[in-house]
This record gives sequence, structure tokens and C-alpha cells, in this order.
Amino acid sequence: MEKIRLDNTRVPLHYQIAEYLEDMVRRGELRIDDRIPPEENLAKAFGVSRTTVRRALEHLDAKSLITRKQGKGTYWTDDVRALTREKLAGLNKQIFSVSEKTAVKFISKGVEYGSREVCRYLDVDESAEFIVFRRVRWAGEEPMSYTINYLPAHFGRAITKDHLRRMTMLETLESVLGIRLGTIEHEVEITRATDDIAEKLAINVRDPVLTIKTSVSDKSGRPVEIVWTYFAENKYKFRVVLD
Repeated sequence: MEKIRLDNTRVPLHYQIAEYLEDMVRRGELRIDDRIPPEENLAKAFGVSRTTVRRALEHLDAKSLITRKQGKGTYWTDDVRALTREKLAGLNKQIFSVSEKTAVKFISKGVEYGSREVCRYLDVDESAEFIVFRRVRWAGEEPMSYTINYLPAHFGRAITKDHLRRMTMLETLESVLGIRLGTIEHEVEITRATDDIAEKLAINVRDPVLTIKTSVSDKSGRPVEIVWTYFAENKYKFRVVLD
């Protein structure tokens, strides 16, 4: 393997390596039926220790994407074949990616009650309490987006503010909680800024905002979280290239 540079300091190296290997399968650079390169080769290619590579492989193993055969090496499982069909899987990361050009400058974690819509999606009684995260991501000197995540308490308690400074929530659900993500649905519309949204995005109340409602479930179809992300209308740019 050629030298591969990982330069996203906000995401743990072992997670980046695991994601890179999955992407190599999607792109056809690694054949599904071939043996995965040995730990020593991967360590040299990514410029990391074998311990870091081992953690990356453990992450793939936890997702049931690889299997270790005694005396033969490490191979992809049949589950990985689905990766080659997920041409749009990267869409979520393109929309909510953590890049070097953006930074979370405000984050809060609290216990709140949810709206009827939140309770209905997460399939709980309206008296249930949720762990709610609120974040504002900045691009340069200006706020870019405001995100509100509602999670069941048993998920939310395990997630810290520091996790969300380094990773997206989707990455945190996978790497910290070990959840195998299933369906992720985005609903996009133009709405008007409330007092709270206007304050966080430094815009006027009633200004138009691009609103993305995201509902996330695991591989078994059980709901994991529901999220609202608001973009100031002149701060959002999205580009998709499909081959």
C-alpha cells in the first residue's frame, strides 16, 4: 500500500483508518475476497503504530465487517458487500462533516422533555426525559449551523461534550456506543428563525433558515435519535458527485 495521510485532528486515528479501509472497498481499491493487508503493512501505510491499526480492526470487527482466520489472516465478511451498494452512504458525512475549516464553539448537554414528534419517533411516552445536545458550528468568524439532538437517556448519558467536539454525532454513535447504524432519513425545508435559532446563528428573527430534520435508526430498525440542524440561508453549500 502507498503512504496515506490522515490529517483530521478532530477524529481519532483508529476511527479514520477504519473508515478509510471501508471507503477503499466502496471505491474498489480493496477487493472483498482478498485478504486485508497485515497490521505491519497498514501501520507503515498510515504512519501509525500497530496498536492504532489493531484498534481500527477491532472497530471493523465490532461492526461485523471483518473476520480473523487462524493462521491465514484477516478477511472481509459477507456484510461488507453491502458497502459496495451504498453509493450514497457518504451523503450524511458530507452534510454534517467535521472539517478543519469548522469548529464547534458552543455546546450544551441537558435533560429535557421532547415534543410530541420527538416522543412519537423515539417511541416513548410523552412524560419521558431525553438527553439533548445543542451545538453551534462556526466557519471562520461566523456561525454556520445550529444543531439540536434528542437521544433516549440511556444513549445520551454515555456521550460527552468532548466527543462532539471531535466527531459528528453519527460517528460518536458508531465508535463510542458501538451502534450499527441503519436507516438515516433527511427531510429538508425552509423555515423561519425562532428567537433561539436567531441568537445562535446571529441572524434576525423570522429570517429564512435551511432546516434539516434527521431521523436515525439502527440496523434492527429501532430509533436512535432525532435531530434538527439549522443553517443560515447564505451559509449553506452542498455538492454531490455520483459516478
